[in-house]
Amino acid sequence: MFRLRRHIPLLCLVTLLLGAVAPAWAEGDAELQALGLLGGDEEQTTTTARIPRPISRIAENVTVITAEQIARLNVHTLAEVLQTVPGIQLSNPRTPGSFTFFDLQGAPSAHVQVLVDGIRQNDLIENNPEIGLIPVQQIERIEIVKGAASAAWGQALGGVINVITKSPDPDRQAGGELFASAGERLTTDLRTELSGTVGRVGYYLSGGNLHSDGLLPNNGVDNNNGHGKVVYTLPEDGSLTLGVDYRSASRGVLEWPAYDIHDNADTRSLNSYLAFNYQLADNLTLDLTTFFTQKETDYFGRNWSDGALVYNPESREKTGGGNARLTWGDSDYNLVTGLEYEHAQVTTTETIIKADLLDRRFDRWSGYANGAVTLGRFTFLPGFRLDHNGIGSNYFSYTAGLTCRLTDGTVLRGYTANGYSLPYALLNQSHGLQKVWTAQAGVESSDVPYLWLKGTVFYNKISNVEVADFTTGEVLLHRQVRQGFELEARTIPLYGLSLRGGYTFTDAYDHDSGQRLSDVPRQSAKLAVDYDSRELGLKGTLSGNYVWWNASADYQGRYTALLWDLTLTKRLFPDDDLSPELFFSVHNIFNGSQYDQTYYKNPGRWLEGGVRWRF
Repeated sequence: MFRLRRHIPLLCLVTLLLGAVAPAWAEGDAELQALGLLGGDEEQTTTTARIPRPISRIAENVTVITAEQIARLNVHTLAEVLQTVPGIQLSNPRTPGSFTFFDLQGAPSAHVQVLVDGIRQNDLIENNPEIGLIPVQQIERIEIVKGAASAAWGQALGGVINVITKSPDPDRQAGGELFASAGERLTTDLRTELSGTVGRVGYYLSGGNLHSDGLLPNNGVDNNNGHGKVVYTLPEDGSLTLGVDYRSASRGVLEWPAYDIHDNADTRSLNSYLAFNYQLADNLTLDLTTFFTQKETDYFGRNWSDGALVYNPESREKTGGGNARLTWGDSDYNLVTGLEYEHAQVTTTETIIKADLLDRRFDRWSGYANGAVTLGRFTFLPGFRLDHNGIGSNYFSYTAGLTCRLTDGTVLRGYTANGYSLPYALLNQSHGLQKVWTAQAGVESSDVPYLWLKGTVFYNKISNVEVADFTTGEVLLHRQVRQGFELEARTIPLYGLSLRGGYTFTDAYDHDSGQRLSDVPRQSAKLAVDYDSRELGLKGTLSGNYVWWNASADYQGRYTALLWDLTLTKRLFPDDDLSPELFFSVHNIFNGSQYDQTYYKNPGRWLEGGVRWRF
């Protein structure tokens, strides 16, 4: 199955580190619970199949990140959080808040559906999500599915990143947080949140500004965001939720004097929804949601030499629609069914040559059903979905999964599924959807003393991949294979110290020619040492990121370095819950280079610090 034979030195390093210190740790239920896989009511749940399920009854390879884990990183955007997740690699991490793309186990970001409170963040033109524009302040948890998930979510050939925002504080009328940071090149992040419940009305409000003069040439950002969620609890049962999210950004995109390029872009986006939740009967819930989204992007392509504007495409997108969902059952037997509808409109105009490049309107609808049946130690997880995409052909997705709980702390899981990704709305649709058949198998265990371990092997065969033949000018349809394995490990704390890490190997090649694909991360590793002392009010994280891009030599990339970041947070009065926290971060401590394209270099070492106050 695999063509891999070597190149796993970082995996060995992780194993040695974990093995060297494990015997000295003290065992305790609280620490083991923190590792995330124990039986009982406290087991972590996810909504990756649109219904809450214990993580031991999920067939896919899933990663969950909580608001507490995000806060200890002292980062600014979703992009920086994802950079710490095994299997995910940003392709051009630069100034926080700037444009970036990513890979998830070899799948490009256009193949991964990103959702915020169920609202799709991928644009219509290129399917790319703007993860650098999503601030971390409002995030309650992130659920990541690594692998095809079209049976639940539609176009999700490579996976899903499901962001769930914070809910109103149910215990207080008013509370919140103030956050301010400052770093080199006037990199500042000012943000606040306010949350509470008065009578039947709960509210969560947040807003902020992320600014930087740019850690690299023409890489400045000036991003504003505002987010609100109001929940009204109905007298009998159920709730109404109104959510609004607005972001604007003015960013430098690229500067390349050798080719006389100096590009910038302005972006504005609005996402809103109104959701109704009502319990019809025991274990039967109805959810109705209507939504509206709008996104505008103005791109300014200028000469680096004289600043002349040479191209100026403007794109406008609007979507509106609704969905209905019925959820039945409990953690052993459950079924979720739903219908979705969306009307979309996208236009692109080039103002310099005064040409309309795109004006397209289309309707999408879909129906889906996913369920779970638990019999003893086994849970069966079937699902299917039919999509009418409006662009491209209709598609029927399926998934079939199985988990087996060997012990209270060990689960075997596996699934097979198909999936798809939409073609670019701007391009010719005659080639249709890109499709994938995937198979995964893995094991997750906390039965080994002091450790939590997870291993997954994956195989993805993708068809209808458009490949340009530059000698003939034709676009050919190829089949590609992206396969590999992923290993993750965490430890319980010893004197406040704990380790975590992950290693991902991806072998990507053209199925027809056998040629290995370039620009796909072949190896990547994430390492971290966490420290937490409640007595001292001190916590910190030292994190490392390594990637071997296997990039084309034409791009002149450099990625041999392991980049390290350190962040320390000190609570001024450890025993006071209202105490302010001070933090300090050093990014790229050893000033290493890690980029796959010479015109998208990573920043060198840079510093920042700030304060957080929860009230």
